[in-house]
Amino acid sequence: MAGLFSQLGVDWKLLVSQTANFSILLVVLTIFVYKPLLRLMADRRAKIEEGLEDAKKAKERLAEIDTLRDARMAEADHEAAALITEAEREAGMRGGEIIKSAESRAGEIVKEGALIVEQRATEEFAKLERRAERFIREAITKTVEMDPAKIDEKLIKDALRMAKENFA
Repeated sequence: MAGLFSQLGVDWKLLVSQTANFSILLVVLTIFVYKPLLRLMADRRAKIEEGLEDAKKAKERLAEIDTLRDARMAEADHEAAALITEAEREAGMRGGEIIKSAESRAGEIVKEGALIVEQRATEEFAKLERRAERFIREAITKTVEMDPAKIDEKLIKDALRMAKENFA
């Protein structure tokens, strides 16, 4: 059998040394490249899941804000109705003056409530946008292993635009 290998040009010493070198290279690459790469991917996955969870919480918060706005508008409607009822009761004394006052006050309350709800929604969305930009920047940085200053801002803006469309 040894004669057959020597006729085929196989050198046992060379074959054994190449096998040892390959085994050493395989162990080194496994320890220093493969495992850190797996860890990096797991960290990235965790951050993405955290970002999705934050987005879910923001969506829930927006739903709460909508509920609050509806309650505030219902309260404003009730208050407006109460003011109108009061105006009708006192109509004999002051007439149309009281009705106008109640209607303008109801409009102000509704506008005020709408402004408050809109302001809170804008603040929450701005917070979400800043967090999303940070998470996207970190994900892109870790993915391409580049300096954050060199990251393509167009990628970030496109990703933010897509995130806004998905959460809007």
